[in-house]
Amino acid sequence: MLERTFSECRLGPLALKNRISMAPLTRQNAEPDGTPTDEMAAYYARRARGGVGLIITEGTFQNDELGCVGYLSQPGIATARHVAGWRKVAEAVHALGVPIIMQLMHAGRVADPRCLHEGEAPVSASDTQSPGWVLYTDTDKEMHDRGLAPPWPKVTFPRARALTVAEIHRIADGFAEGAARAVEAGFDGVEIHGANGYLLWQFINPRTNLRSDEFGGSAENNVRFARLVCQRVREAIGPDRLITLRLSQDGVDDFTGAWPGGVAYARQIGAALADCAADALHWASFDWADNRDPDSDLPMPKVLAEASGKPVIVNGGITDGADAERVFETGSGDVVAVGRPLFAHPDWPHIIRSGMAYDWIPFDRRYVIQPPVDLSICYPQDRRVPDWDPDVTRRRRPGWMG
Repeated sequence: MLERTFSECRLGPLALKNRISMAPLTRQNAEPDGTPTDEMAAYYARRARGGVGLIITEGTFQNDELGCVGYLSQPGIATARHVAGWRKVAEAVHALGVPIIMQLMHAGRVADPRCLHEGEAPVSASDTQSPGWVLYTDTDKEMHDRGLAPPWPKVTFPRARALTVAEIHRIADGFAEGAARAVEAGFDGVEIHGANGYLLWQFINPRTNLRSDEFGGSAENNVRFARLVCQRVREAIGPDRLITLRLSQDGVDDFTGAWPGGVAYARQIGAALADCAADALHWASFDWADNRDPDSDLPMPKVLAEASGKPVIVNGGITDGADAERVFETGSGDVVAVGRPLFAHPDWPHIIRSGMAYDWIPFDRRYVIQPPVDLSICYPQDRRVPDWDPDVTRRRRPGWMG
């Protein structure tokens, strides 16, 4: 049963014991300066113990320049203290025989304004403003579960300015520097976040990229920044570490987003990435089989795989073993990325492999804040209450990371 899901495979330089990866899952549970906690090591180790073949971490900022930081209590890989904290995570996961890669991201125009420096505007592909607001802290229930006192303001995003070409190259170098620090911390590679509304997504998506230079105006130009980042990262970490590139149509501020041109545009994106330095692509969605294209029923990950010739990790709508097998049966991907089920059910791989009927617990964000952890690594006595300031005019000051 589930022979494809539990077959061994290679993803770039890594040998995986099965085709299940843990999807990157935002938690906002690091120290205020971005240092990973012991609880985070216990959290990731518990999913490794649960049987996944690969772990992809939550989105991590690689430096404190040009509005890179996206969230309060987001983990970073910008300082020696960050490296030491992540090393505990990598060692705990490796002790259980599972490889782990770090997702690197730049928030772009959807950075929490409280994460910007004084006088700093968010940056993007073009001079645009996100119509959304900061996620995860916009309900009284979320505040209660985090130990914060409601009411909480609806934090919207300020208008972003377009990056210069010189700044684009500086950000690409920042990704490479963060990747090198991730390898220093013991990671097996990195994922470049080009999805879900963040900076590289803002370049790839024609609706937010209004540029007319070499970084905009066509599918090939729209992915040029992502290709540049992948190349700089490869130069920094060498050929023996995995690099994946995550893509999506929707974003944190556009949950129903679709690429203009649909499948045709996806095919152009895949072709433009065929010779990029990433080993694999990672398709992110709420339902991998729904391409949101009224003129085609081809799954986007299959389109990207065929156009790029690269392996594809498939995320979205995979809740049980049959869902995972369908990805492989349809030739739509090589690895599945499972997210929400792993919050409450860290043994998800073992459960689906058993073949037994299982009454899945519905997803609830309380499991994001306080999920099951590996108590052999960390025994948290109390839930950590973040010291988040509700003042939306507050800005970072130089040196806040110590």
